[in-house]
Amino acid sequence: MNAQAPCARWAEQLARKREDLSACERETLDAHVATCAACREAQHDYQLLVVALKSLPEPAVKPIPRISLLIEQYNNNEKIHASPVMDIRRSRISRHDYPIQRRSFFRTIQKTFPLLTVASILICVVLLGQLYYASVSRANQSGTASLIYRQHNGFVSVVAWSPDGQYVASGSWDHTIRVWKAKSGELVNIYAGHNELVDALAWSPDGKYIASGSWDRTVQVWNAFTGKTMLTYTGHREEVSTVAWSPNGLYIASGSWDHTVQVWQAFTGQRLINYTKHVDFVNTLAWSPDGTKIASGGRDTNVMVWDAKTGFTYLNYNYITTPGHPINALAWSPDGTKIASGGRDNSVQVWDATTGKLYLTYTGHSKEINALAWSPNGNEIASGGFDNLVQVWNADDGTTRLTFNGHTDIVTTLAWSPNGRQIASGSWDKTIQIWKAVG
Repeated sequence: MNAQAPCARWAEQLARKREDLSACERETLDAHVATCAACREAQHDYQLLVVALKSLPEPAVKPIPRISLLIEQYNNNEKIHASPVMDIRRSRISRHDYPIQRRSFFRTIQKTFPLLTVASILICVVLLGQLYYASVSRANQSGTASLIYRQHNGFVSVVAWSPDGQYVASGSWDHTIRVWKAKSGELVNIYAGHNELVDALAWSPDGKYIASGSWDRTVQVWNAFTGKTMLTYTGHREEVSTVAWSPNGLYIASGSWDHTVQVWQAFTGQRLINYTKHVDFVNTLAWSPDGTKIASGGRDTNVMVWDAKTGFTYLNYNYITTPGHPINALAWSPDGTKIASGGRDNSVQVWDATTGKLYLTYTGHSKEINALAWSPNGNEIASGGFDNLVQVWNADDGTTRLTFNGHTDIVTTLAWSPNGRQIASGSWDKTIQIWKAVG
């Protein structure tokens, strides 16, 4: 059977018999099915179901006739057997004949009561089924957690999927990083090499190592499954707030409250660039998909786009002109043409990564934005923040497609699964929740 739900727009037509569709509906459905694998599989499943139903033997029990048909049949019989004499007799019935009429009425009720009872039960079953389906549909639309990970003893500050989608790593104020299986929540490894809260982490592109940044001012590179520390980078003078691995796996960029972004070789620690254009805390950074540029932002309300090898600044994008509205999160579109930035003014801005031209401003949150993640296919953006919500919305027009409200405190971090079907979200409620990202 089909494991992926068909498109919502076509679900009703797929479920109907083909002969019940108009010629125009059949033509448009066939054209869509030819281009959509999920709908094509769903149509095949329905066809198999029809064949299976036709192969079943005839039912041994006849279905209960509709009450309206029974009443109509009864009235017709009454008309057939009626005569002028009976009409005259009815007109002459006195009140002494009322008990006889009542007995006849009660006998009729006794005969039809079982049918009415069965019909009422069937109606109730149908209504309950519809209510259940409606509740399930609403749950899927608003996002339903398939797994809630509760093993951290402090606020969850960062989550990241492994490149193969099999594992999730989560960092916390409890000073640990935990690596666990994305499907079951089974713990694989606990890394406790930091002596302060963990604020950042990133998987290596080959999925073997993790780089973690901490308020102990270090970035540590370690084996994701054995916990063996490969390198401790000590180039920052203040808390490390953000870490990102280059797409080719050779370099790591780390941002700090010391106002710098430093780029260094992943397994030697040799520093290549010390980027110092920010004048306040650096909160977030992201590599361009081709690995040639880095975007970084922080409390100075500016997003700097600069060359990852030379440090040359290509673009200085001002997130907002009002002082005191820092940038908390950045996400680069998979095709490298756009950047999304979010922060304290409760909005997410999507803009051209080369020119800085603003494409749209998303205002679906009521409080500060803390986390952003762009879907792997580039069609949606997920954002989370101080309103305890995660919003999934169209990256082109800002239309909200899904709202996840499973957290009871600030949403601090988001990560989209590599296949684009799920999102992992972390919160100050000390949980990581994995939930369906597509309707």
